[in-house]
Amino acid sequence: MTVATGSRVSIRRAHLQDRPRAYEWLVQSDLTPQVYGPLFPEREVPTPEQFAARYVNSFFDGTRPYSGRMFVIDVGDEDVGCVAHGPIDLLNDVVELDIWLAGSEHAGRGVASQALAVLTEWLQASYGVNRFLARPSRRNVRALRALRRAGFREADVPAREVVAKLRLPPGECVDEVLLFRVLPVPSSNLQREDGRTYVFIDSEFTSLLEPELISIGAVATDATAFYAEMHGWSPDRTSEFVREVVLPLLDGDAVPMEMAAEAFAVWLDERAGRAPTTIISDSGFDRWAIAELLGSEDLPAGVEWKRVTVAYEQLDQATQALDLRRHHALDDARALRHVLLGPRVTPPPE
Repeated sequence: MTVATGSRVSIRRAHLQDRPRAYEWLVQSDLTPQVYGPLFPEREVPTPEQFAARYVNSFFDGTRPYSGRMFVIDVGDEDVGCVAHGPIDLLNDVVELDIWLAGSEHAGRGVASQALAVLTEWLQASYGVNRFLARPSRRNVRALRALRRAGFREADVPAREVVAKLRLPPGECVDEVLLFRVLPVPSSNLQREDGRTYVFIDSEFTSLLEPELISIGAVATDATAFYAEMHGWSPDRTSEFVREVVLPLLDGDAVPMEMAAEAFAVWLDERAGRAPTTIISDSGFDRWAIAELLGSEDLPAGVEWKRVTVAYEQLDQATQALDLRRHHALDDARALRHVLLGPRVTPPPE
């Protein structure tokens, strides 16, 4: 499935049958000496088993999109390389990218730089992350050139400080360069379209560092709502804030994750069956919550997601004005709707 297209390249989701080719392109092409070999004695060529351990099945089947995903780069009808993203760190708002081409005949044509540009923009629109990181060696001149053409720039502070602050794993190259592409944060304005249903959503989870889904709430402009609390999360792994603020507000009617997922999918399908539907949230964590709940990188047919940034204080004020419970998923969804649309909603269709 093609997810993003530029003037020359397109990006499609990789499948498990693409993994052997992706490995061959990485370790057996005439570009391999630019990342492994005599110039890079600190880097060993990965075995097929090591490659599969790094790029596990979920990189190819999309069951855990926030943990990482592999894509194939197409030019015309030809597959010319791969680009992958690692775990999406929503707390630090950053995701690491890696890219390699099938051979030198595809290099120097702007393929890699355009693939990186269109993928970063798609990732922001799809998953709510705004900062993108690449960690090439200074010896890899071609990679540096492609990244800079795609809008990546070197960090202003020493690499070791960035690695520590973002809790990044150790780099593979002794002379790595940390290059970032930072996209503008989405607008706080919501431009409504006639005939479209908007679903405002919020979620609660165990912690920002290692989130596990606790609850999800949604209110729609057709005057319907959805709320579910889930079994399966561990109280021992909740943050102090969640223990003190979130957990006392739970209704206590938790259900298995599978049951909540089925009910939520049915509810969304009902909205989308009547009108095109857009889910609105103010955080990428809520998009993560949907993927975690449904176990899929795709939303139901006829449903799309949009992030609209809202100041924390605005939600506090809406909560007070409407006498809602702040940090209860359903009430926070109501507060978000109030901030973006005001108190009026469209009556349900007859």
